[in-house]
This record gives sequence, structure tokens and C-alpha cells, in this order.
Amino acid sequence: MSALRTLLKYELLQLARDRRTILLSVVAPLVLLPLLLWVMDATGEADRARVEDTPVAVWVDGPDSLWAATMLRRAQALPDTDSVEPLVLRRVAGPVPDSLIGSDDAHLVVRAPGEGDDGLRGLEVLYRASSDVSRGASQRLRDRLREVRLDIRDSLYAAGGLPVEPDSVYPVRPDNIAAAGREAGAWLGVFLLPTLVAIMLIGGSLVAADTLSGEKERGTLETLMTTSVSPNEVVAAKGLAIGFVALAMAVLNLGNLGIWVGFGLMELPTQLDVQLTVPGILGALVLLLPVVALLSAVLLLVSGWARTYREYQLYFLPVFLLGLVPAAAAALPGLELRSVAVLIPVANIALALRDLFADQADPVLSALAIVVTTGAAVWVALLARAGLSTERLLSDSAADRAELTGGPALFPYRVLRWFGIMWVLLLGSSMIAPEWFELRGQVLLNLLGIFLGGSILMTWRYKLPLREAWALRPVHPLVWPAVLVGAPSGFLLGIGVAEFAGIFLPVPPQVIEAFGQYLLPEGMGIVQLVLLLAILPGITEEIAFRGLLLYGLRRQLRPVALCVVVGIIFGLFHISLFRILPTAYLGTVLALVTLLTGSVFPAMVWHAINNSVALVPTAAGWGLFENGVPVWIYPIAFVGLVGSLFFMHAVGSGYPGVTKKGGAESGGERTDRE
Repeated sequence: MSALRTLLKYELLQLARDRRTILLSVVAPLVLLPLLLWVMDATGEADRARVEDTPVAVWVDGPDSLWAATMLRRAQALPDTDSVEPLVLRRVAGPVPDSLIGSDDAHLVVRAPGEGDDGLRGLEVLYRASSDVSRGASQRLRDRLREVRLDIRDSLYAAGGLPVEPDSVYPVRPDNIAAAGREAGAWLGVFLLPTLVAIMLIGGSLVAADTLSGEKERGTLETLMTTSVSPNEVVAAKGLAIGFVALAMAVLNLGNLGIWVGFGLMELPTQLDVQLTVPGILGALVLLLPVVALLSAVLLLVSGWARTYREYQLYFLPVFLLGLVPAAAAALPGLELRSVAVLIPVANIALALRDLFADQADPVLSALAIVVTTGAAVWVALLARAGLSTERLLSDSAADRAELTGGPALFPYRVLRWFGIMWVLLLGSSMIAPEWFELRGQVLLNLLGIFLGGSILMTWRYKLPLREAWALRPVHPLVWPAVLVGAPSGFLLGIGVAEFAGIFLPVPPQVIEAFGQYLLPEGMGIVQLVLLLAILPGITEEIAFRGLLLYGLRRQLRPVALCVVVGIIFGLFHISLFRILPTAYLGTVLALVTLLTGSVFPAMVWHAINNSVALVPTAAGWGLFENGVPVWIYPIAFVGLVGSLFFMHAVGSGYPGVTKKGGAESGGERTDRE
């Protein structure tokens, strides 16, 4: 224990002498949080002012455009009130432009389709969600048009002889039962943990990068290991140093937030205007402690696994982005702590923080969340302790030999890094892709640019044998009937997996509806949909995941673990939270199909059939799965899936080097049984 104290004291003294670390990990975050709050408030005010000051160009379209123009004039003439915000409209004559948003101006289109079957008129307000001005102007115009509609209704009632005001008949008074402070507190709970996790990861990373991977590169770790100090004490001291910095950042930033807000030193954004108390700050700190421990253990594991400072930086970005995903769980509508989410580390703390600041904390569930996340932290710490043995802590001899050899021998040590980079590129492309890119452009970029392009680049970079790395082996003809039975059966069971996940992680119907509208845009035929969303993914994603990823991990994991890991990584690439579990299930099944047959071709066809069965009935309007799958179908689908997999096992050749039937790597080219 004395050696551990000495090492920890030494690590902290080294940190205290490093001005760069102190500046970036402690001082900068103290400025960052209030700066972020100020930017949020200033941005909201600027958006509102821009909508009020910008003359919004409006095109009127449709067969009933004269009536629409009259409605617009009446809407413009309404006086500004609390419910009718200021809006300046500028009517533009001429044909409607192809793009509703010009390079400088915000544009709206008001479409009047004429009378419907019920004889009533209506207006459609079209806008571009990518423009703050267009979106804000659209909301204000709709509010004004609703007021005009109410005025017309009231005048018709009065003309018909109604003796009282229409609003006095069965009056409905909306009342938000959540106090303003509670509502703002809920918003603060949503915002706080992702911000603190980002700050703690960045600050802790500065220490983690230097404490193990940096010392390996400098050679100072070898000197330390020649002393009487055990490797476990070295790992523990460095982990505690990382945790100390992360904890200090959490305490300083929570205290910083309490000072700025508690003493009224800055004006919070409207949705975050909450009164913070000392008990609330202390409660938040208690909830954050297991998150600090978990993040510290993860950073320690990554730093110990990386052999150089540069390699650590490559690993850190995927870790950073993945760490933000559960931290943002409180932003998901409908997700409550009183669900299976209480068993998800970090996500449960995010939900507990939201409830705490909304003054709705559940002590029992919050304690359970702390226990679960603490357990995850202990597990990762033990994993780091077991994985960072003396030899692995100093160097990995097998990895060092592969580094010198290069080529295919190095690929298993680099495959996860490559897929981490591909995941970051996929996430970035989905976030910054322009709206005109639409579905076609996004699909082609992801499938051809990231998955297929990345696969070709990895194959070229490590000089991999194409046939073996991509699993381009022929299969026994009897495998194909099994695929035709197994793919629809697996799809039906996948619906059950998605419904089961929805019980514990509910997804708002509007999110599902918006996703469906994105996948089935107007004007795209069924053939084009099947090509883009079934056949092309079946080829490119299988080459990447059941080809290269499985090939790279085949010697590091047992067959069952290999299938599960490949499936989980495949699920994480489908970024939407409600898609991760169903696609991870599909990826696991496809990995098993590849292992049983020794080839990626059955997985390609299986994948294409799975997506086609999901797309074609919906696009054709058949409505087969609108009300879910009848329960009695699941046992039949289960028998079909398991039966097809057993049949593949009987006639397939197996994956060389993984399954017994596949044989050794060198003799794995035979694919058909005699």
C-alpha cells in the first residue's frame, strides 16, 4: 500500500508540474461550461431577432392561390401579441423555385391545393428545416394562420346567431402541471451529463495519454518496472491519477455552474433557467462518482493497450464518441429510469440526473443506477488489471513481431482501429451531409465510399489475400435453399427482437414514422429501393463486416464470441438507438451463416432478402406488418431459422481456421464436402 501511495503522489506531482495539462484539463473546462451556456442563450436570442428582422420571402402556389394570398394578408395584419409573434412577409411573384431556400434569404411556400372531398379548404406551409430563419418563420406564420382561422370561425358563429362567444362554450384551459423550475431542471439534466462526460474524457485523456502509452514511447515505464513495485500497483496508481483529474474536473465544473447560476452572474437560456441548490449539486456529484470511475478505467485500459502516444489518439476518438451516446440518453423522449434503462451504465445516471434536477428523483432507482455503473467501472478496472500484465504493459511481443513483419500478420492488430475510423466517418457523414444529398447520395457515400472503399483500402494496405479476406468461396448448392428459408424466418424473429427492445427502450412513434419516410421517399420506385437498400448493402456491408472484420478477428475470439462481437459492431454502425439491437441480432446471424458455410455469398443473399422483405411490402402498400407479427408466427420462424442453420452446418464447409470442418488456414480452400 505504501508503494501505491508513493506512486500516486509521484503521478500527481508530475501532473501539477505540467502546466499544459493543468491549463487544458482544469482551467479550460472552467471557462468552457459558462461559455457554452452563454453561446446557447446568445444563439437563441439571435435566431429570434433574425426571424423578426428578416423580410421572409413567400411564394404562393396551387389552384386556390388567390384565396391563399387573402389569408396571408389577413395573417400579416394581425397585431403582435404573446401568442402571435412579429413576422414580416414579402410576397414574391413568379414560379416556385426548385429550392425553397436561397443562398441569402429564407423562403417559404404556401400551397393552396383547393377544396378537398369534404368541401373544405386548406393551406400547406412548406419550409426548410435546415434554416433557422425558415423554420422559425414557418412556426410564426402557422400561428398567425390559426388565429385567422379562429376569427373566421367566430364570425360564422356570430352570423349564425350564436348568442355567446364560441370560446366560452366548454372552455378548455391548458395547464402545465410541471412547475417552471422542474421543467427547466429537466432540460438541465439532459444537457449536463453529455457536457461533463465530454469535458472529463478530454481532460482525463490528456493524463491517460501521457501516463502509460506516452511512458512506453519514452521508455520510462521500463525503468519503473525494474523496481520492486508490482505491475498491479503501477496500473492502480496511474488509474487513480486519471480518476483524480476526472473527479476534480467534475467537482470544479459543478461548483462553477452553481456559482455562476446561484449568484446570478449570468443569465441562463430560457429552457435552462433553474434554481440550483447545494443539496442538488451534492446529489449530482454523488451520481457522477461512478461515471468518473468508469471513464477513468476505460481511459486507463485504452492507454495501456496503445503502444504509442499516436496510437492512443487514434483509439480515443471512437471512445469519445461512444461515451457520449449513453450520456445523451436523457434526451430520448419517453425513456424513463423506471425501465430496463436503469441497468445500462452511464445512461441510467443521465436519467437519474434529469429526475434529480426536475425534483422527481427516485432514491431507490438512483441508488440502483449508482450500483450498476459502479459495477461496470469495477469490471473494466479488473479487465485493465488482467489485460495489462507485465509483458503487455511494456510491449506485446506478438504485436511487435507483426509490426516488423507488416502485411497480413499486422491486420488483426489494426482491424478494430480501421473500423473505428469508418464508424467516425459514417457518423460525420450523417451529421454534415447537405439536405440535397438525400437518401441516394447518403447511401452511395456510406456503402460505396466508406464500406467498400474502406474494404479495398484495408486489403491493399495489408496485402491481404482477396479470396480469403473477403471469404469469396463457393458453397455447396444445397446451402441456397436453406438461405431462402432462413432469411424470411430470421426477419420475422428480428421484428420480435425490435418489439422486445421497444418494451424497455420505448421509441416515440413520430421517430419511427420519420425514419420510414426517410427510407421511402416519394418518387423512388420499388426497383430502385431494392437496389439501393437491399442488394447494394447486402454486397458492401457483408464484404466489410462478414468479410474483413470477421477475417481480422477470427484468431482472437472463439466462434460464438466472434459472431456476437461482429454483430455488435455491425449494430453500432446503424447509429439510431432503436436500430442497434435488431441490427446487432441480424449481424450475429449473418456472421454465423458465414462461419457455417465458409463463404460471404450466402450472407450477401440473406442480407438482401432480409432488407427486401422489410422494404417491398411497405413500399407497395400491402400493409403486412402494420399491426406487428402475430405471436403464433414466432415459433414457426424460430424453427425455420434454426433448421436452416443446422442444414448449413450439415452441408457447409466451415470457415477455415475457425471451425473444425473448415480445417487449417492453409487447407481451407476446399469448400464442398465430398
